[in-house]
Amino acid sequence: RTPGKSVTFSTTPNIEPSTPTRTGRSDIRSDSDSELSSSDSGEEEDEVGIEEEQKVKKEDKENLKTLRTPSKCSSAALYKTPAKKSKTASEVPNQPSMIEEYFEAHGSSKVLTSDRTLERLHTPKLDRETLVQLLEGKPSCCSKEIQQLHNKHRKHFSKWMLQLQLGFSVLVYGLGSKKSLLEDFRVSHLAQEIHLVVNGFFPSITLKSILNALTCEVLEHQGSFRTPSDQIQYITQTLKDSPDLHVYLLIHNIDGPMLRGEKTQSALGQLASLPNLHLVASLDHINAPLVWDQFKQSQFNWLWWECVTFQHYAEETSYENSLLVQQTGALALSSLTHVLRSLTPNARGIFKLLVKFQLENKDNPSYTGLSFQDFYQRCREAFLVNSDLTLRTQLTEFRDHKLIRTRKGADGVEYLIVAVDASTLMDFLENEEDD
Repeated sequence: RTPGKSVTFSTTPNIEPSTPTRTGRSDIRSDSDSELSSSDSGEEEDEVGIEEEQKVKKEDKENLKTLRTPSKCSSAALYKTPAKKSKTASEVPNQPSMIEEYFEAHGSSKVLTSDRTLERLHTPKLDRETLVQLLEGKPSCCSKEIQQLHNKHRKHFSKWMLQLQLGFSVLVYGLGSKKSLLEDFRVSHLAQEIHLVVNGFFPSITLKSILNALTCEVLEHQGSFRTPSDQIQYITQTLKDSPDLHVYLLIHNIDGPMLRGEKTQSALGQLASLPNLHLVASLDHINAPLVWDQFKQSQFNWLWWECVTFQHYAEETSYENSLLVQQTGALALSSLTHVLRSLTPNARGIFKLLVKFQLENKDNPSYTGLSFQDFYQRCREAFLVNSDLTLRTQLTEFRDHKLIRTRKGADGVEYLIVAVDASTLMDFLENEEDD
């Protein structure tokens, strides 16, 4: 109905009221010429139809909203632009998990190694003499070529002698042992000269033993020296007073473990700088030149000779432990006996006292060594020392020979222990008592 307009209803029964459709409005003509004839019941049906139409429209709208337009929550979840992730926000949460996964993967993995060890062999370990005999019985397959190299290096011996006379020191380096080559040089060119041979690969060689050999055996000095510097000064003065006296010093492995120290190299450099003391040495370690700075290099005044021999390091490694040899302690015992024979009787007594106390406590698992004060009291009671300074000097010599080790306990007390196993110490005491 349109308010404000007059509508007349005719009584003609042929015209039926138009029923509105869902998609459009009903064509209700408001023109004055058109007439709608209906009864009271038709008017009520028209109102019900309009209400149903409105309800259907509402339902259609709601269905379209649910089908086409998502809700706010779903639209926000579906079409919301993701926030820009910062690097710290993305890395920090993942970092601990990645670290934990790395350590779990690598920490729990077992190292796969072969179980084919020498201990599983049915053949027992050999003693050193048997091993040497077996190795000597199988000659090298390149013995002919090795001998040719040796003969080639022999041709330079006369040049070496000339360079030594001119004030240079000869240093031989290269793959293979050079001991037989230098020994051949000694026999052929130094047999008529005053010379001293030093085996630098020996485990108990020290600077003091080298200086003692020069002063006592070469220069025939009678007496003792307080410090190595006094010995060097005496050697320097003696050779300076006797310019016609020429001494040749031949050192096998000047880079040996016991000769690598700065004090030892400095002392050898002072000796090599003397005009009538001539030095010939061999070198085997690849990093050995690092022990010489520019000043030491100028003192030695080296001339480098490459002498590749391809010979076995048989004597150089004879003082080292081998996996093929049964460890009987004979090597340590021989080294220990050799070192102690070069010491004074009081020094041997001090060492024996420490050895006996350590053997008495060999079954004590909590034994950490003999304290310095207790050891000093024992040495005083045995009339071996008269002051703690004398004992410390003697302990320093033992430490240089690697016979003892010192360490400080939790209470700050210094403890002494012999760095040799108990069986070797027992054999040593038995040999000393027999002597």
